[in-house]
Amino acid sequence: MVFAAETSPFAISQQKREKLRVRVSQRHLLVGLALCLIALLSSPATLPADEPVYFEDAVRPLLRARCFSCHGEDDKREGTLDTRSLSHLRKGGDSGPAVVPGNRETSSLYLRIRDGEMPPEGLPGFTPAEIEQIGKWIDDGAKSRRPDDDATSWITAEDRAFWSFQPLATRPAPIVDSQAAPAGPIDAWLLQELDRQNLSTAAPADRRVLLRRLSLILIGLLPDQEDVERFAADTRPDAFAREVDRLLASPHFGERWSRYWLDLVRYVDKTPDYLASADNAWLYRDWIIRSWNEDRPYDEFVQLQLAADHADLAPATDLAALGFLGLSPTYWKELRLAPSVIKTIVADEWDERIDTITRTFLGLTVSCARCHNHKFDPVSMEDYYALAGIVASSQLTDRPLLEEPQATQVRTARRQVEQWEAQVKELATTVSALAPILNSKIERLKDSTPGYLAPWAHVVEDASLLVLPQGDDATRLETKPGMTVDLPIFLRGNPDNPGDVVPRRFLEILSRDPERTFTNGSGRAEFAEALLTDSPQLVARVIVNRLWAGIFGRGLVSTTSDFGRQGERPTHPELLDYLAQRLIDSGWSLKTIVREIVLTDAFQRSSTADEDIVASDPDARWHSRFPTRRLDLEAWRDSLAQAVGILDDRMYGVATPLNNPEFRRRTLYGRIEREELETVLRLFDFPEASVHSPSRDSTTTALQQLYVLNSAAMTRFGDEFASRIQSSGASTEDGITEAYSRLFQRAPTPNELRVGIAFLEQSLGDTKSSQSAWSGYLQVLLGLNEAMYLE
Repeated sequence: MVFAAETSPFAISQQKREKLRVRVSQRHLLVGLALCLIALLSSPATLPADEPVYFEDAVRPLLRARCFSCHGEDDKREGTLDTRSLSHLRKGGDSGPAVVPGNRETSSLYLRIRDGEMPPEGLPGFTPAEIEQIGKWIDDGAKSRRPDDDATSWITAEDRAFWSFQPLATRPAPIVDSQAAPAGPIDAWLLQELDRQNLSTAAPADRRVLLRRLSLILIGLLPDQEDVERFAADTRPDAFAREVDRLLASPHFGERWSRYWLDLVRYVDKTPDYLASADNAWLYRDWIIRSWNEDRPYDEFVQLQLAADHADLAPATDLAALGFLGLSPTYWKELRLAPSVIKTIVADEWDERIDTITRTFLGLTVSCARCHNHKFDPVSMEDYYALAGIVASSQLTDRPLLEEPQATQVRTARRQVEQWEAQVKELATTVSALAPILNSKIERLKDSTPGYLAPWAHVVEDASLLVLPQGDDATRLETKPGMTVDLPIFLRGNPDNPGDVVPRRFLEILSRDPERTFTNGSGRAEFAEALLTDSPQLVARVIVNRLWAGIFGRGLVSTTSDFGRQGERPTHPELLDYLAQRLIDSGWSLKTIVREIVLTDAFQRSSTADEDIVASDPDARWHSRFPTRRLDLEAWRDSLAQAVGILDDRMYGVATPLNNPEFRRRTLYGRIEREELETVLRLFDFPEASVHSPSRDSTTTALQQLYVLNSAAMTRFGDEFASRIQSSGASTEDGITEAYSRLFQRAPTPNELRVGIAFLEQSLGDTKSSQSAWSGYLQVLLGLNEAMYLE
């Protein structure tokens, strides 16, 4: 066996071990509940009468619940009948075939269930509806989404015809007979669907709302009042396009959009001290920000994150891109346990990396094939273990972002320093003249080695790990740099039950040449190449759909990381293909696609509309209006700090705890911990930093409002805001007007002004200080929905 290396202290506290165990157990419980839900949703009662019945959807879940205990596992099987697959049912057991396609009356499976012989007494039986469902399935030919186990090809024509695997459609934009001429191809596709839905559209948004919306979406910050006034007065036909280009060129664009990517790759700044360090994770985060700002082509963006160490012409600074895998979660490995346990733990690490890679770039849930062929998508166990061989041959390590031979010189110097420091430590309890000499050597070597103090990035390298026995029921791990492996299939997912070895290769359903295997090191570079040569249509569809979701709050495919059968179908398939083709034709420029989307009429519509429009399109799925949504934590907190006047807009560098009273930078630079997120992150729906997160749930809880009203951070914001308002020496009315201008880029309404003056006068009448009164008033403004929601 070969596994990912782990360097951790041998001892771990019982409290931490129990916490980790509980977290893993909860994760397994959630997975189990999800599988049960899938089975329930696939039950016969949920299938329309006119739909074809398939074994995997309607029959196998029933047999699993009632038959597998006696006719499933090898050591529990009775009568040699195996009910787990259609081919086994056709083959049957001692009594002959259990299923005869097309004839339920000669199928012993159906007859014994109908007559009550199966399952045996004491086990829950089948309902009449379930019995009829099985009979109908047999009469209709005993169909399966998967071919028989002994078929020559595992992948069917139906699999290959699935929408997300198809070449991109290159149809011209439709000519729409609608209420308004479309501004471009995107609007043409949207208006075509609006006509089909018999929907009209909302009026254009006013210029203040539009610029505020654009600024928050593109850079995550508010426009200045001067920006709003300038835009409102600009009558040129390309006035809005000029604002779009200005914001796309802002360095804050990369800060805003890199956060979407960091959610996908479970970015973290700090891990528990008994796991692999992430102290220099900021090097990867900063590389992502720069890549967005420079509009690095997406194909290059993908390839460098998977295999920058195999890119001959890439500068050493691009090695930071390997943080995509170098920051993968690692799990505690108690070496006092047997190798079989450690193998399973490391196989879990592989599984997480496969899941993140395939869901991020392909929108496919390949990790479902770890223990069996995927139940819904054309992904086999052979596919899974072909990819597992790639990640098993890629080990987490650290390296300086220096060109050779300087990087090698620094590594050599550090190894020597570590040896000398170990000697000094051993001499600490003795009186020796050697210790000062060694300390002097250490300092001279550090000073004479260029780049010695440069930070080391968390990356991966081609290497494997041997999991070996260490005496009785203990384990040792031995790293083998440069060693790569092909893995066997783990039968039922058990590393101690290996099957046939699978060469490293690409997914069969997407591969132009299924016989091609990966032989260049770990295979990461070849896998990255295959993504872009064998499946560019899927890679492009997935990323443009993520861009659409970042702008409108929901993708054209709402399940942004599942483009398989269990995912949602695209609401506008032709538009999705148009955007994917535009991305490829533009040289994989992400900014080009973002620009084209925000220049649409759909983006520029008001979020308010007539009642009939809202009733017909309640969630704005068809883009009859712009969908209102709550800002994520980053845009909300950053825009408040900007309005208050305390935002430190320095870019890049080491992360700082968010709860530090002196932390005034953008939330992006707040420290993310893998084990325990800070309170404000947990309260406002920030995702776990240990798993791929394609989207954030938006919750509304009492604790969120209590945070706004009572937290030290919001109180500081109110105090700082009050200090700035009062420092100008303005009147109460002017102070309120300035606050509204900073926060909302508008003047207060007469009623808002009246209420504000009354509140401040009453507070001062209650003998509160002017500072206290203004702080309380402004803190209320900071918590208003208008500050928290995107119009």
